[in-house]
Amino acid sequence: NMEVNKFGLSRVIPAEIKREIRQQCGFGCVICGLGIIQYEHVDPEFKDAKKHDPANMTLLCPQCHSKVTTKMWSKSRVKLAMRMPKCLQQGYSNEFFDFPERNPSLIFGGVKLSNCKIPIQVANYPLFQLKKPEYLGQPFLLSGLFTDSNGEVSLEIKDNEWKANSSLWDVEVKGPCITIRERHRKIHLVLTITEQCDILVSRLDMVFAGFYFEANGDYLKVTFPDGGSSELSGCVADNCNVGISF
Repeated sequence: NMEVNKFGLSRVIPAEIKREIRQQCGFGCVICGLGIIQYEHVDPEFKDAKKHDPANMTLLCPQCHSKVTTKMWSKSRVKLAMRMPKCLQQGYSNEFFDFPERNPSLIFGGVKLSNCKIPIQVANYPLFQLKKPEYLGQPFLLSGLFTDSNGEVSLEIKDNEWKANSSLWDVEVKGPCITIRERHRKIHLVLTITEQCDILVSRLDMVFAGFYFEANGDYLKVTFPDGGSSELSGCVADNCNVGISF
């Protein structure tokens, strides 16, 4: 697996070029819209490319990518999709979380919510909900909502399917981690599915129903509509119907 091509171009694509490609594709595969992606030199291919040019590069999910690599699908199909990326047509990129064995805990900053049907409720609205599997062998189902600092929906989760809004500034998915940025150097959300299959929100900057939520590492700060605030750290809620209610 060569690290540089015949022109000395490295396989490593600079971060800002990757971001430009993500933005122009709507953060998902240009053909099917899935959010697990690989960066692809389309024309010229990497071996003949002199530079990483976003205009000639795109995002493909591993499955669509292998269909192109094995020549099951043509390059012209990719080029056509690049002109009308699936995510920009439908307004989101999407993929599924998987919670196979047990009820996932929700960890927000320093707050851990386990075995709660509604981990967080805001103004009587269940911000997150967990449903037990209907049948043995099926996963637990998570639904929830993240909004940005303007209150606009950024990431929606419905029965484990997540959808990231393609009008966002940047959505980056690396393995089990989703990072959403509102603008340069302004992180709105870092969500990771841990090895234990818990949902870890290590960074959050969001406004919902007049409440401002800020999570950073080991604390969760909530500012109320009346201006008062509460900082939660090291809290645990277990086996409650509602974990935390604001």
